[in-house]
Amino acid sequence: LGGATMKRIFHPGGSIVTGSDLADAVMGYAESLSGRSQVDVVDIPVLNNAGEPGRAQFLIGASSQLVSVTSEPILCELVEVRTTADLRRRALVSAPVRAL
Repeated sequence: LGGATMKRIFHPGGSIVTGSDLADAVMGYAESLSGRSQVDVVDIPVLNNAGEPGRAQFLIGASSQLVSVTSEPILCELVEVRTTADLRRRALVSAPVRAL
């Protein structure tokens, strides 16, 4: 109670905690890249193990093995509107064309 809901993204090397919108945008972009057998590096704000803000860069795409789950409540949600919007834009550009 009383905290912002964040998400933890698990990857083969461990996990990171970031804002919910950021995590959702990363997952959407990873899915989009995977559909085209492409990869990219993303840079997002995260909380380190001590709960302090930092940044993480990681490779996502064709062979990404990512899982995003709701994390423990944090006092303040990590929000970076430009990064979230950029990831969502990149996902749309990379989205595979689906046959009707």
